[in-house]
Amino acid sequence: MKTRGLRGGVAACCSVLATLLTPAYGASCPPISQGQPIDAWGDSLTTGTPGIGGLPGTWPYQLSVLLGGRTVRNFGVSGQVSESIAAREGALVARVSVEGGEVPVDGPIPVTVTNHLSIPGAGAGDVHGTLDGIPGKLAYTANYHHIFVRDTPGASPSSVPADSPFIVDDHRCDVSVIWAGRNDVSAGQTTHTVDNIARIAARIDAGRFIVLSITNSVGEERGTPGYATVTALNRALAARFPHNFIDIRSALIAHANMSDANQRNREADVVPVSLRIDNLHLNASGYRVVAEQVAGFVNRRGW
Repeated sequence: MKTRGLRGGVAACCSVLATLLTPAYGASCPPISQGQPIDAWGDSLTTGTPGIGGLPGTWPYQLSVLLGGRTVRNFGVSGQVSESIAAREGALVARVSVEGGEVPVDGPIPVTVTNHLSIPGAGAGDVHGTLDGIPGKLAYTANYHHIFVRDTPGASPSSVPADSPFIVDDHRCDVSVIWAGRNDVSAGQTTHTVDNIARIAARIDAGRFIVLSITNSVGEERGTPGYATVTALNRALAARFPHNFIDIRSALIAHANMSDANQRNREADVVPVSLRIDNLHLNASGYRVVAEQVAGFVNRRGW
C-alpha cells in the first residue's frame, strides 16, 4: 500500500525528486554545536496524515516541542520510496535537459529529467537547488510535466547543456533523522533500500544522523512474508548503523496497552491499534512515541 500524506504549514515540507545516479557534495560545515536544525526525511509517516490533529500531531512538530522549540524541518513526502527521499536530500543527483537548451529570462521552462527521476505524483511540491549554476526550483506540474523556474529574472536567457546536474540545497550540516523504506516494502522494491539510506547518512556531517526502523503493517504480522521482509531490512539497518539506529517499530509495540486488541497486536508483533489511525499510519499518540525516542537519542548524544 502507498502511504498518504498531509501537506503544508509550520514544519515546511520539502518535495519531489528521485532516482538519480551521481553523489552530491557540499561545502565544509561549521564546528559542531548543539541546537542546529533537525531535518526529518521520510514519507507520509513523517509528513503526517489526516486524522492526527494537523501538524501538531506529526512527530517532527512534537519533537520540536520536546526539544524546547528547536527548529525541526519536516521533509516528508507522501508515497516516496527510499530512492526518492535520497534524491531530495541530495545523496543522488538528477540530470536535467532544458527544452530548447536555455533557461528564459523569467518564468517556467519545461525540462526532462534524463536519468529517470521518480516522482510520487503531481502536486507533491518542488525542490530548490541550482541548475548549471542557476538558482531555482525543479517542480512537477499538475499535468505531469517537469519544469524549472529560476529564482530571479536574468539579464538574458541562460544556455544550459543537456544532462546538466540539478544540485539540491545542502542540508548536510544539520542533524538528520531518516525514516525511509516503508514504501519500498509496499512496492516490493527493497533491493537497494539499505544502500539508499546509507547514501543519505554518508552525506551528514560528523555522523549526526538517526535511522529509524521500518514498521510493519496489518497483514504483515509475525509469520507472513511481509513480516520477514521488514524484519530482515531492520536487521540490516541495525548492523549498518549500530550507533545511529532506533528500533522504533519495537518501541511502538512496547507501548501496547492491556486491551485485548492491543495484546493481540503485541502477540502478532505489529504496532498496536491504539497507536494507529489505519493499518499502517500512526495517530498523534503513536507519533508522540516516535518524537520521545528521537528526543532522547538527540539529548544523549548532545546534538
